[in-house]
Amino acid sequence: MKVLITGHRGYIGAHAIDVFQARGHQVMGVDIGLYDGVEFGEPAVADEDLTMDVFDITPQMLEGVDAVVHLAAISNDPMGDLDPAITHHINTGGTMHVARTAKEAGVPRFLFASSCSIYGAAGDKILDETAEFTPVSAYAESKVNAEAQLQELEEEGFAITRLRNSTAYGQSPRLRTDLAVNNLLAYAVSINEVKLMSDGSSWRPLVHCRDIARAFCALAEAPIEKVAGLAVNIGGNDDNYQIREVAEIVHEVVKGSQITIADKAVPDPRNYRVSFDLLNQTLPEFELEWSVQSAVPVMYEGYLARPDFAAEFEAGRYTRLVTLQARMAAGTVPDYFSRLAGK
Repeated sequence: MKVLITGHRGYIGAHAIDVFQARGHQVMGVDIGLYDGVEFGEPAVADEDLTMDVFDITPQMLEGVDAVVHLAAISNDPMGDLDPAITHHINTGGTMHVARTAKEAGVPRFLFASSCSIYGAAGDKILDETAEFTPVSAYAESKVNAEAQLQELEEEGFAITRLRNSTAYGQSPRLRTDLAVNNLLAYAVSINEVKLMSDGSSWRPLVHCRDIARAFCALAEAPIEKVAGLAVNIGGNDDNYQIREVAEIVHEVVKGSQITIADKAVPDPRNYRVSFDLLNQTLPEFELEWSVQSAVPVMYEGYLARPDFAAEFEAGRYTRLVTLQARMAAGTVPDYFSRLAGK
């Protein structure tokens, strides 16, 4: 199978290249390169590696492609809130451009990286894929909008699968420390504090970045009739955590660290628990390889093995918002960033 992965030089994309190639698939990657130069290791390389904006993808480029895995996006709430217009332009508009182009080119499968964050402020109840959407950020709203528009595009011969990913964590050669688990561990390593910015009471489903990549591959390989039109939560039923529970796990691994809570901390409005029964029914042989408990010690060793990790973390090397702001200030981003920001 020939697969196009957009955003293949991202946190999850770095694993997706490796996962698909290990299964014998040919990978074409398209990435704008916003985060080139801030790697944490040696990422896998796509068979065909293209540096370009997803808006420039043409039907001719997709001839012979069997599946599109669309990861490219403004990828978290702080980045999304920097300029909601840019977020919606990239996350909804960019998604629809790639999907329409794939459909025109005759690509039979389109797999979209959505997010469990679309459930938003939901409290303690367990949510399945039929639950109401209550997004609390521009990022989550952009995913809701993209899902709705993709449903209108789907028809026989063009199967769309929407993967609602839990909050990612874990080691990657394109590391991010602006994700809950990774961030708590990074603070523990850097300043010996497991630093909670909220009161830690909110619920969040968590899944390892490599398991997300594996889920994309498994769904791309599944019988098309099983996954056409499917919206499925990605994660495990045992992996719904209150953030303070994650802090305790990190505290246990980083001996001597202290759990601290920011002054005037309040509950995080992103508060939801999720059911993954549909994933288990759709892919009964698929099992997650990682848990928070198994991943944190591996990440800890990786952080410690990098001599300048604390300085890099504090400088924002692995924080996507910091990198994006620096690129915007330097003018090394697409023109529409400045245009949409009214500059």
